[in-house]
Amino acid sequence: RDLYLDVPVDLSRCLFLCTANVAETIPGPLLDRMEVIRLAGYVFEEKLQIANQFLIPQTITTHGIDGDVITLNPDALAELIRNYAREAGVRQLRKLLEKIARKVALNLVRTEVEKRMLTVIGLDNLTKFVGQPPHTSDHLYPEGMPPGVCMGLAWTSMGGKTLFVEARGRVPEAPALPKSTDASKAVGSSQEDGKEKGGARRR
Repeated sequence: RDLYLDVPVDLSRCLFLCTANVAETIPGPLLDRMEVIRLAGYVFEEKLQIANQFLIPQTITTHGIDGDVITLNPDALAELIRNYAREAGVRQLRKLLEKIARKVALNLVRTEVEKRMLTVIGLDNLTKFVGQPPHTSDHLYPEGMPPGVCMGLAWTSMGGKTLFVEARGRVPEAPALPKSTDASKAVGSSQEDGKEKGGARRR
């Protein structure tokens, strides 16, 4: 019985589907009662085809934009996939395309019909629509890593990330003498000087 609707519900023929990026965050008792099906993420070429065949046409249609007023260059789309949407799926890529479509639609509404022009989105104006890329290139040392630097790989739920680990060292400083030793030497030397001066006066 559903306690919220207060009606009987038959769940004997229901199939529940759950999605997760990582299985480690699922509680153990629940995970034991589930059948886990692991699906690999999309590679760059697959994301490119999905965007051209499905995401871009759907985004233009849902935002009421004519395909003749907006053009997304292939290099700009490749930049979106490489440095903006690196997740295994295409959810973030869809959000970025929708963000671009909203800004283009807003510009069309604010512009008179006679003055409307084709909006071409390329590498030169991509940041005006989606901002700066959250990811950067992994090639920090194009000419080879310098001595003392090694490359590692970190695994996260959003994919892999290369890390550069640098070993740094310093020359140890010379040990300083304790202050008490310096003071005792100063007192001893002053006493010896006094004795010498006193002996000289007696002579």
